[in-house]
Amino acid sequence: MKTRIAILIGIVALLVGGVVFAAAQGGQEQGQRPPRREGGPPPPPPFGVPDVDHLTQALGLTDAQATELKPVLDTERATVDALMKKLGDSHRQIEEASKDGHFDEAQVRTLAGQHAQVQVDLIVEQERVKARIYSVLTPEQRTKAEQMHRHGPGGPGGHHGPGGPGGPPPPPPSDN
Repeated sequence: MKTRIAILIGIVALLVGGVVFAAAQGGQEQGQRPPRREGGPPPPPPFGVPDVDHLTQALGLTDAQATELKPVLDTERATVDALMKKLGDSHRQIEEASKDGHFDEAQVRTLAGQHAQVQVDLIVEQERVKARIYSVLTPEQRTKAEQMHRHGPGGPGGHHGPGGPGGPPPPPPSDN
């Protein structure tokens, strides 16, 4: 009897932990952008096509550059959003196919191949957007964009923090 109670308490604890984790991960409604930071450019999207406002402030785009890029970025954003939806759907299909310990290798391989193809399409689309943006930038703006791409805004470490992409590795933990 005590074992059953302990198991039940463990299951309830896991469920509560999962709900808390999910709430922390989805703190904002889907489709909402994080609030703007005062004094700087708006944050770039976590994955996808940047806003013209972000590029204008971060790279100093002229009005003509912003006007040229806005319709391109809006169109590309719709394409990237559709690919992100396909990626999420594909992920859910894989999870469903292997739910409750069920495993059909042929089915999982097929779904994994479809998932990989969507990831390829997404990477190609992102590089297409990058090339389109670079085509309207001045050489100085391109240099700045490359630095931001490598290090994030603010130089090495950037918004990724220490150890982030292109930044210095984090300091070793101290024994103090």
